[in-house]
Amino acid sequence: MLFHSVSFLFLFLPIFLVSIFLMPKGTPRALTLLSFSYLFYSGAEPFFVIVLIVSSLTDYSVSILLDRSDRRAVRRMWLAVSVVVNLSVLVIFKYSEWILSNLNPVLTLGGFPPIASDFYYNYVLPAGISFYTFQSMSYTIDVYRRKIQPERNLLSFCNFVAYLPQLIAGPIERFGHLHPQIYQFTHQTLRPEITAGIDRIFLGIVQKLLIADSCGLIVDRLTLVQGELGFATAWAIALAFGMQIYYDFAAYTHMAIGISLLLGIRLEENFLSPYKAVSIQDFWRRWHRTLSNWFRDYVYIPIGGSKQGNTRTFFNVLLTFLLVGIWHGAGWNYALWGVIHGTLLGLYHLKKDLFPRWELNRYVAWLATFVVVHFAWVPFRVSDVVQIVDIWSGMAGLNWNGTDAVSAPDMMFLIVVVIGTLIFPNASERWPGRTGWRESAAIAGLAAFAIFSTPAINKFIYFQF
Repeated sequence: MLFHSVSFLFLFLPIFLVSIFLMPKGTPRALTLLSFSYLFYSGAEPFFVIVLIVSSLTDYSVSILLDRSDRRAVRRMWLAVSVVVNLSVLVIFKYSEWILSNLNPVLTLGGFPPIASDFYYNYVLPAGISFYTFQSMSYTIDVYRRKIQPERNLLSFCNFVAYLPQLIAGPIERFGHLHPQIYQFTHQTLRPEITAGIDRIFLGIVQKLLIADSCGLIVDRLTLVQGELGFATAWAIALAFGMQIYYDFAAYTHMAIGISLLLGIRLEENFLSPYKAVSIQDFWRRWHRTLSNWFRDYVYIPIGGSKQGNTRTFFNVLLTFLLVGIWHGAGWNYALWGVIHGTLLGLYHLKKDLFPRWELNRYVAWLATFVVVHFAWVPFRVSDVVQIVDIWSGMAGLNWNGTDAVSAPDMMFLIVVVIGTLIFPNASERWPGRTGWRESAAIAGLAAFAIFSTPAINKFIYFQF
């Protein structure tokens, strides 16, 4: 079930809100919240709920066992159980096809029979598995580090892992931020922020249906163009996908935040106008913030961070972002995307250390960041190496005889979207009524138009991650 579908907006969501607010506080309301979360998640495939429950039970049990032990070796063993179980679930469902398909050439080389494709092509990826496993795992790691106390109420913990609004595509919440709010909502009183919630939902609908999906159509058309691509077409592909993935993912986040505000619960902001960034580091402080913070706290800092010299810092950054890339998808193109960002960030750290006073003009720095980020988006969208190189060559102006197939209306649309992205304030900076109600009324009207005029409902891009 999709947030922007008619069935969710006008059937599931109203029934969910009415049911949960009619329930008495305490266990009945907590059980109702969890039931609706599992019902929502089972929409694609009921079996996926079992995977979610296994992850929750593992980390709930391990956290209690961690709390009962003071022996370092035993605590490490229980932490390893949590990490192995969660990562095994990810590997089985998300990476098995990639691993086994890449293993076949090795088997053939060694004289062994290849693994039949039927063995791994039938795997179905549970929606949001990368998000909830990381969220659950962060809880166990924080208990191991004694940053938080383990939650003894199983129902309460399951609500933290399976919280409906952000279950499938984040934001990736920390236990210390989300759990107290869920507990207060289910057991005490929270004031719903209805106006702000509805406004944020409408904003997400507009960004998904009118901007992201329109950009996606442009990308789909242009990536099918045969032969070398000209400068305009290559840049149209990069810009269209850059805008598509941003507005698609931001739209889900807006709707998740909006639905949560209807309960009085505030989720973390995940995007802070990333295309306004003036450095690659600034970009990652604005883009998918909860993921980048997760990798910073649970990967980058534990392996040494930036405290062991320039060479080790560069390696740590590169390794971290290689894992960020692989987290996004099972494919060498995602690994390449991660390596590109890791290299850029590693070079940025070296520049700050070796030339601390050298700074680019702010506008030049913005343009450089905008350009390299969109160069890097190409392998995120395209997996074929030849096509990646062709698009990059076109973007660099090297395809002198390349085809320019982008239409004037499509290019004008992309220019308007880019300018609007750079001009308008971030969603977290606006609040309904703060600058008058005309803006909110216009967004509501556009959302209604989008819902009832869109012929097909497309999934959010990040559902595949």
